[in-house]
Amino acid sequence: MSDADIRRLRRRQGLVWLATLAGLALLLSRYSAGFFLYAAVVTGAVLALAAVFPAASLAGLEVRRSLGASEIELGETTEARLVLHNRKVLPALWIVWRDEVDPGLEIQGTACGFKTLDSEETSRTAYRLRGTRRGLFRVGPAVVEASDPFGLVRRFRLEPQVGFVTVFPRAVPLGPGWPLGHRPIHEVPRRRSFVEDPSRFLGLRDYRPGDSLRRIHWRATARSGRLQVKLFEPAVLEGVLLAVEMGQGPNNSGETGTDPVVELTVTAAASLAEFVLGHGQSVGLLSNGGDAADRYPADWTGGSFRRLEDALAEAGARRRISAHRPVEVEPGRDDWQRDRLRAALARLTPAPGLSLPELLTAEAPRLPRSHVVLVVTPDLDEPLAAALGVLRRSGFEVGVVWIQRPGADPATAARLQNVPVHVVAEEADLAVLGSRPL
Repeated sequence: MSDADIRRLRRRQGLVWLATLAGLALLLSRYSAGFFLYAAVVTGAVLALAAVFPAASLAGLEVRRSLGASEIELGETTEARLVLHNRKVLPALWIVWRDEVDPGLEIQGTACGFKTLDSEETSRTAYRLRGTRRGLFRVGPAVVEASDPFGLVRRFRLEPQVGFVTVFPRAVPLGPGWPLGHRPIHEVPRRRSFVEDPSRFLGLRDYRPGDSLRRIHWRATARSGRLQVKLFEPAVLEGVLLAVEMGQGPNNSGETGTDPVVELTVTAAASLAEFVLGHGQSVGLLSNGGDAADRYPADWTGGSFRRLEDALAEAGARRRISAHRPVEVEPGRDDWQRDRLRAALARLTPAPGLSLPELLTAEAPRLPRSHVVLVVTPDLDEPLAAALGVLRRSGFEVGVVWIQRPGADPATAARLQNVPVHVVAEEADLAVLGSRPL
């Protein structure tokens, strides 16, 4: 329902009350006090009935929702079902209901209904939702409306049960890849050892099941009270860590699926992840963006409202996304890792906070040295060049996929010295990345 429809309902309700007051004034001017008293009693009874009737109709209504799938591909559809059940002895008269669906999901069919529900009667509504852009979208809550027989009082109820649909981003095939069994991330020795170089001590971490007892650092275990395992620099590159720029700037609103540059950035990251995982190597994710799930309150309880504006405002409540907690997916391989990465990229949204160079600098001690740090960003600037320089001097292999904005100067890539830069201005440019060493 649009704002114009809401204003039209408010004007009509105001005219009804104005006509009622005008009728009372006419009775007062033309008839005796006794007749007016009788009319006033009848009018008061009607108004009392009008005030109680909607609340009684909404009482005892049970709403259940189900979704055919909570995760779909871009352009695919899923079925949504809404069931209303009247649990009370009295009927629920003239009940109107409809589902509130976030933009990004196109409704195919009818997501509303109008019916009088008898005692213990059930009404079912089914429709389909098509994902028109990537993101996390809320289905619901259902807005249930009841009115009195005279149309004087309307009351609205928001059901607390909601559902969520994740629409995965596009992934463009990157081509056949390197011939002769080569992989996207070449497993070349970095030290004399083929696995780890025991002379290159890297740090400590907590013990995990399966770790050899030879790796336990007993002094650190005694100091911390927890089993500590020694880490050494790896001898080969095992995969890629995608560092995705998703800081909120003046050119994007923070909504998923609306900024073409942001969407091309996510598409590039999803395509690279699919390509590397498809060749049996490991992929991780680090981003300074936010999780779209943080937009929705965790303590949603629904409620009952006298005004439709209040009900819709409560349904659209959002919380400000904070980027103080970066989006991170630890490196891994297999289909489970693929699903984790796709879900994280689908929900990734621009957010204020740390820039990507600041995040890389802060997280450098925790970054896996066995992975190439591949930055996917539309911004090539001096802070990024400085951060990548620090990583290179620390022994990391780094690279950049530059999502080139319209009108950007190609010579900008020259500021990243000794760092491979892959330019992507459109989706067609992603296809050639499969034949290049990343």
